[in-house]
Amino acid sequence: MTERPTAETTRLAMIRRLYLYLIAFISLIAGLSAAYNLIEVLVQLWTTGETVVGGFASDSMQSAIARPGGFLIVSAPIFLIHWRYIRRLAAQPGEPRAALRKLFIYAALATTAYVSARSLYHIIEGSLQLLLGAAPVDTRPGSWVAHFFHAGVHLTLSVFFARLVQGDGDLGVESGWAGSWRRLFQLVAGLVGLGLLLTGAADTLNFVWRTLLEPFGAASLATVGTGWWQRGIAGSLAAFLVGGLAWRLNNLYWNGLMAAQPPEGRMALRRLYLYGATVLAAAITLVPLAMLLRLAVLYAFGDDNARDLDIDDLTTPLGLLPVGALAWRWHWLQVSAEAQRYGDSRESEFVRRLYYYAVAATGLLLLWIGLVDLVRTLLDLAIIGSTSVEEGFRAHQFASGVSLIAVGAPVWSLHWRTAQRVAEKDDESGRAERASWPRRVYLYAIALIGALLILFELAQVVYRLLLWALGDPNADVFGAETLDGLVRAAAAAAFWAIHLLAIRNDTRMVDEEAEEAAREAEQKERRREDLAARIEELETELSALRAQLSVLEDEEAPVREDAAGENDDAEN
Repeated sequence: MTERPTAETTRLAMIRRLYLYLIAFISLIAGLSAAYNLIEVLVQLWTTGETVVGGFASDSMQSAIARPGGFLIVSAPIFLIHWRYIRRLAAQPGEPRAALRKLFIYAALATTAYVSARSLYHIIEGSLQLLLGAAPVDTRPGSWVAHFFHAGVHLTLSVFFARLVQGDGDLGVESGWAGSWRRLFQLVAGLVGLGLLLTGAADTLNFVWRTLLEPFGAASLATVGTGWWQRGIAGSLAAFLVGGLAWRLNNLYWNGLMAAQPPEGRMALRRLYLYGATVLAAAITLVPLAMLLRLAVLYAFGDDNARDLDIDDLTTPLGLLPVGALAWRWHWLQVSAEAQRYGDSRESEFVRRLYYYAVAATGLLLLWIGLVDLVRTLLDLAIIGSTSVEEGFRAHQFASGVSLIAVGAPVWSLHWRTAQRVAEKDDESGRAERASWPRRVYLYAIALIGALLILFELAQVVYRLLLWALGDPNADVFGAETLDGLVRAAAAAAFWAIHLLAIRNDTRMVDEEAEEAAREAEQKERRREDLAARIEELETELSALRAQLSVLEDEEAPVREDAAGENDDAEN
């Protein structure tokens, strides 16, 4: 008979497992880093006779070799010894599905994938620089060999750890934190890859726009330095290729898991990845759009800085805008398609609400700032006049206001109205939306911030009015600060009222639901009482009928006995 594990033995097993995985991870990273530095130093010494570590000359050849060599000699056997125990541990029941094992594997996989991607980036960048006719920034042979070593070794290790996960037998159906570590790894890898892909594509388009627009600008590609554009476009294309590869592989891998295990498509971290990618793409779209609109307004106002425009002020947003728009549309369609195909869980619904209300709050902030700038400019022109501000100040303020409104208004209204339509429904989805804490935090936070803005801004206005009423010559009651306070308070009051009405509507619907539930409960109680009374009546009537039946049976018993006796006599 085997003993059941106690809490103490379970705790000791957890400590042992934590020790093994932690030492194995640290010794692995230390060994790989030492091998990288050692190979770079040896190749550098062989080709040039110098020892250079990290771009700086080392004190001595012995020191440059001994330091990474010592780390490698110590860390390699430590890792191998602990890895042997880890393999033995993996043979125990339940260990391949343990969350701590998954954390170790995905931490190692993240490290090796990052280093291999970085080395691949440097290899592609240097190769493209040579193809385009520009000398690479880093021409040391040791660094090139080290990049190839890092790319090959870490890519091999990445494949090894990926197969190790598949060999555990629970890929796609992990439970608890074991699945969360895998999804978190895929979330970070996907967003990092997408970021590199978008920035690389945008920078490449930036160079295309510079080539087309440089005759109209002050800067020229020929004047910014020899080989500058070759090195820049090489780095952009390398980021595009490496980021695109990482993003594509991650998407294919995740789509394969969802096809094999449909519940994976409802997981919160999957939806968080899609919404995060959507927000990233939207930011890359809307920020350059606001920049271009601001430049257009300044140009229309005849601003000197806008007319003597630096070419980068145009090419940067023009490069970002189409890339972000395509990525935004693709990820938004992907979110909608997966929601229809796989449905929603409670956690994915929470992520959806968190996305909508967080983006709505961001759009509302931009809209409020834009309204304040725009209204402030218009009132300044109408009331104060042109003597109180610097030259060009109103143009910049007006341009900022228009650009922020153009971005903030559609972002806030789209997400707010989408969430509000769901909350106004008188069904289960509407009740869940009104009861969700992302909505409550959003509504009450906006109401609180709006009330505080109204309080402090109006208090400052009243303060200046009192100074003016008391005859203070420095009251400046009709000055710019008073006007700013009134505009900020009015804008805050408008949004405060909108969200306060939403809170009242939610409260009214909740009260109506509570009243309806109370009426239904009262009707059920009344029905129960009626049924109980009816059952009691029927039971009383049934008891009376049984008593009557008993009397009849008692009266008929002698007659049946006499008839039975006569039959017996007749037979005899």
